[in-house]
Amino acid sequence: MSKNKNMFFKSAERLTYVPIYVFAKLDAEKQALINKGIDVVDLSLGSPDLPSPEGVINEAQVALRDPQNYRYPPFRGQMKFKEATSNWMKKRFNVDIDPASELLPLSGSKEGITHLALAIINPGDLTIVPSPYYPVHARGTLLAGGSIYELPLIEKNNFVLDLDSIPENILDKAKMFFISFPNNPTGATCDFKFLEKLVKLCTKHEIILVSDLAYSELTFDGNVAHSILEIDGAKDIAVEFHTLSKTYSMAGWRIAFVCGNKDIINALYEIKTNTDYGVCNFVQAASIKAFSIPLSEHKKTCAIYQERRDVMLAGLQKLGWNIQKPGGAMYIWLPIPKRFKSSFEFSSSLLHEAHVATIPGGSFGTYGEGYARLALVNSKERILLALDRMEKAGLRYSV
Repeated sequence: MSKNKNMFFKSAERLTYVPIYVFAKLDAEKQALINKGIDVVDLSLGSPDLPSPEGVINEAQVALRDPQNYRYPPFRGQMKFKEATSNWMKKRFNVDIDPASELLPLSGSKEGITHLALAIINPGDLTIVPSPYYPVHARGTLLAGGSIYELPLIEKNNFVLDLDSIPENILDKAKMFFISFPNNPTGATCDFKFLEKLVKLCTKHEIILVSDLAYSELTFDGNVAHSILEIDGAKDIAVEFHTLSKTYSMAGWRIAFVCGNKDIINALYEIKTNTDYGVCNFVQAASIKAFSIPLSEHKKTCAIYQERRDVMLAGLQKLGWNIQKPGGAMYIWLPIPKRFKSSFEFSSSLLHEAHVATIPGGSFGTYGEGYARLALVNSKERILLALDRMEKAGLRYSV
């Protein structure tokens, strides 16, 4: 008797632990509209529309012609890249990082965060994840067979964690704790005192602390992002992820790094030696140029995103929304009107009635429901067009 062909393939059980991306359906619908020739203002993915630095592009062209860069990269990364990265951490945060043992290049922070979970989390282990969350903060742990505790980020606390609200039994059980400020998706920022309190908490309970500082150089209104490694004792328990995707508009280059506790770094290194060969040589070589760009240049990028934020908020206010200004990142965290049953329904209406693409807040965890995320990755003119379409479609907060 022949095997039932429909039963031949069965995916790994670990995939059942990971929620399906709710946005996948909307993304397909967005693409279908675009294929029909409909102009969609895409405010969904946080993929910067600004150009990568010209100097980095020029360095990449030179590096591509060097035959040495056609070979596999060193497993621990090019030392020149790591030294440039270490120097940047010193210049930006006054943090000393040993490039040989406390730093590792990554093919984007998403890859590194997932691999870190595989290096740290055993089946049954618990990770504390602020919610709403960047999905990989939770899903890396779930793929590794662990579980997550969603710690609410709520509006009345300005979307900053209430550390005192964490149950003692959760703190005793937790093995890893994620933070991300400036925050995706809320745009919230935190102060130095919060980071000090968090380091003390994680040290007391022997919890590995992971800071995802993807938006360190995108802060507004006088806010300044701090590295967790600035806190005394943090390097004993913490690592921090940085990416060139947002700071240098290099999302498609797939280049990032993690730094901090050398034992945690080494565990991640062990996983990566068994899964990939690291970041390609020419990208590492070209990225060195990015770290030589004066920190003052980041203010120009910040000014662009801040203007977009202010234009979006002013337009939304006319449509009935009154939203506190996010202090950083590149997003607007938008409460959905009460007439919509879910964030998915609201985002679907925006897409089909106004031809504006967003991500429903439910995609960001339990406490993301009731919101939608708007990414400021289009020009001011396109943002104004999106607002005009929303007004014409009757998509107001009060309706």
